[in-house]
Amino acid sequence: MLNEQVVISTFRPTPDTSSTATVEPAIAIYDLHTYSQIAVFKRSTTAKNCLAVTDSHLFAAQSDKAVVNIYSREKGNLETTVPFKERFTVLEAGSKEIVAGGTEDGRLMLWETATGRYISTQQAHLQKVTSIVFDCSSNFVITGSADSNVYVWSIPALLDIRTGERSPLHILDRHTREITALATGRAAAGGPSDILLTASRDQSVAAWDFHTGTHLRTYIFSSIPTCLATDPVDRAFYAGLEDGGIQCVDFFNPTGGVDDTASNPLFTTGFRDIPVTLPEKRWIASGTGGIITALDVVFEGNYVVSGNENGDVCVWDVATGHMFRSLVKFKASIASLKILPPTGFMPVHPEISEQKHQQTNISKPRYDAIASSSTPDLCGYAASTKLLTPSLPGVVTSPLASTPVNLSSSFSPESDLRTLQQQADEMAAYRPTLAPKHKTEALEAELRILYEQYDRLATLHNMTWEGIVKESLE
Repeated sequence: MLNEQVVISTFRPTPDTSSTATVEPAIAIYDLHTYSQIAVFKRSTTAKNCLAVTDSHLFAAQSDKAVVNIYSREKGNLETTVPFKERFTVLEAGSKEIVAGGTEDGRLMLWETATGRYISTQQAHLQKVTSIVFDCSSNFVITGSADSNVYVWSIPALLDIRTGERSPLHILDRHTREITALATGRAAAGGPSDILLTASRDQSVAAWDFHTGTHLRTYIFSSIPTCLATDPVDRAFYAGLEDGGIQCVDFFNPTGGVDDTASNPLFTTGFRDIPVTLPEKRWIASGTGGIITALDVVFEGNYVVSGNENGDVCVWDVATGHMFRSLVKFKASIASLKILPPTGFMPVHPEISEQKHQQTNISKPRYDAIASSSTPDLCGYAASTKLLTPSLPGVVTSPLASTPVNLSSSFSPESDLRTLQQQADEMAAYRPTLAPKHKTEALEAELRILYEQYDRLATLHNMTWEGIVKESLE
């Protein structure tokens, strides 16, 4: 039997010392079949869109300080807290153990939780990042900002250390006000993988082909869309509105007129510059008023789960548009709501059990690998390369000056050889006056190894360039 769970986080703008508030969970997991609570995580104050979920952990960016709380899903407890240099305004996780965060000054940051590698872009957006989403393959990450722009980034390009420039692939600038939500297609369930939906405070939702940056359609709402969710097979999308309603938009029949399912007008080039004004057909339930702050769709696509600023978490029936039941009522605003991938599938091969690899260890960000005071790189930090401490026993570390390496310069054998030769010359010129004899011998042995590495590298570069010149002449 399939089993689905939903992760819900709440946010209190001001501390509440009442007895009822202190016992209420900040993050909870509920079963969508039994509607029972199965896990509770406390000691967190998570703002909107600041909860990231992976197969093994929950990452909750704190709203009042530059700290991320990491909870273990397997153990059900707070595993560790990680301080950062900037407070996150939004946090999201991809399927490849990569956590992306946006900051108040418009930066995008990527954190490889398995290795601890930490990458930061320049101040790309002019204002704070308000929304982040990964595509279904986790090869692209898309950021939306209060400056009304949406940027599409290539994750392999951001993580490539040879990249001389970290800039977005596409800039989508059709909106005129703050971006409130992003959503992508779900190709894993059979839908097209290149659909991107962007919601804005200009009361519109735009559909894009984010691989090419092509605008497809614009949908005009009667209220501001605050959150988005896509149908499992990309036939429609759902928008939570500021007036407390939810609206379903069918890509094949968005206005609800004559039923025409023969073609999808979303991909018709003739309609791209004609905005679609949607009718006021919203799902509203009495007694659950308040701005819709979070929205998601179950795996089968027959139910939508929503959360609002009053703390109501409701389950809606897609076929009728009516509230199916109230899941839970919190005393704080719903900050994030994420439905986890279903479990309980029958394996394709009986001999293969349903066993997913779960990362158990989280590596904290390695700032020292990118932060220094020598040469500024394009991540907004500085980078330098230093000689490693000799690995031989009893060897003292020489006070050689570090050699700055410009990450933005293009690759060339001459620069590599020049850098290596300079380091070798500096080591040869160093003469410890008070070092014992055995330490001096160890340094000389290390110098011989360094010269051998230099010779091998010079030979390899010469052979490479000879081959390139020969091919060019031919």
